[in-house]
Amino acid sequence: MPGAHPVRDFLKPFPHAVMQAPRWWVALSGGADSVALLHALCGYAKDHETPPIHVVHVNHGLQSEADEWSALCRRHADTLGVPIEVIACEVTPSGRGLEADARSVRYSAFESVLSADEVLFTAHHADDMVETLFLRLLRGAGPRGLAGIPEQRACGEGLIFRPFLSVPASALRAAVEAAELDYAIDPSNIETEQDRSYLRQTVLPLIAQRWPGYRDTVLRAAHLQAVAQQRLATLPLERTATVLSEPALVVDRTLGPPALAAQIHQWLTESAIESPDQSRLAELARQALTASQDRCPELAWGSYCLRVWNGCIVRVIDPAISHSLPEEVVVGEPAEGEWGRLDWVPTRDGASLPAGTRLRVGLSGDLVSIALVNRPVKPVVKWLQELRIPPWWRAYLPVLIAENDPVWMLHAGPLAVQGPPEISRSDEGLEPVWQLFPHD
Repeated sequence: MPGAHPVRDFLKPFPHAVMQAPRWWVALSGGADSVALLHALCGYAKDHETPPIHVVHVNHGLQSEADEWSALCRRHADTLGVPIEVIACEVTPSGRGLEADARSVRYSAFESVLSADEVLFTAHHADDMVETLFLRLLRGAGPRGLAGIPEQRACGEGLIFRPFLSVPASALRAAVEAAELDYAIDPSNIETEQDRSYLRQTVLPLIAQRWPGYRDTVLRAAHLQAVAQQRLATLPLERTATVLSEPALVVDRTLGPPALAAQIHQWLTESAIESPDQSRLAELARQALTASQDRCPELAWGSYCLRVWNGCIVRVIDPAISHSLPEEVVVGEPAEGEWGRLDWVPTRDGASLPAGTRLRVGLSGDLVSIALVNRPVKPVVKWLQELRIPPWWRAYLPVLIAENDPVWMLHAGPLAVQGPPEISRSDEGLEPVWQLFPHD
């Protein structure tokens, strides 16, 4: 590539995991930044032994020029002799905003092409980093959010790597224009309706007039926040889980609300969950420390819900998924669905179900009282309290029914029954194991 600053000169030595990947994917939008990235990597590959390079282009269909951009990306890939996969997708409004919805669809497409240990290169640059930091600051983010865009992170079965995070957008665009490479201009980038575009077109130019070196200082601040977050991540968090495997954080009652809120934030961010604003976390922390045992304060945002129960803050799995349970199952035949997975294992304690038995599936809320094997009859709610089943699940546990007799309540165990088929006492029977799938 001609010019004083060929784009490949912006590349630094890659980590071992990147060089050893079975394949490199390049996310190519058609914009100047991603065009620079593709040509830089292909130039790098001429002088180094690299994994094979493939291109992925996501056509969101949001602009009238979208098909033209796809064609442009094909031309770049054909010119460089690299395979390209174009993925057309539909952006469905979720209420989070067009930019967030498009990003979600785009990354789902990326995950769909990445196989184990493969690397996806994206062209995020220094200006993207600065814009992201300002937007997160305005949302009240903590150290992890203010650390900015990570150079690498997991994506599906593979890894995302961003080699241009310290390179200004203007430098990439200048190199592409010097090389006389065609690139697309997204009109949404020069509009101001979306928050990021407004920041880019209106706010940052004013900041640059007063503080010309703001990019460098903001990037330095991001580095310091990343260091702080790394130190926070070493602080111990007492994690646990409910008997239904819902993730939970043990409430440390020696802390005040601000410190507990910080722990909740750390716990969520380590699970790659964007936290709600700090004031809502602080209020949940206050209630967790002061609420009586019979109350379950909660905080719901987006698709997530935290609920205080049994001395813990629980990330709740919505029990409504039990409504998608199959109408019947066969002992010994695994089943799987939105509700999770049902497997069968040889009995460990003598109570089991005969293989091949066909059973209906009901819910614990349909029963008034039960008796566990060799245990007295009690109201269902009483038994489930003793078994430490969270209250939001007590009406939704799957119950396996033979004819009209409940024979097994999942996560509670075998039930005492009178009619056939009787629960087997031999070692040849099977018992069910139900694994919930977290629904984020």
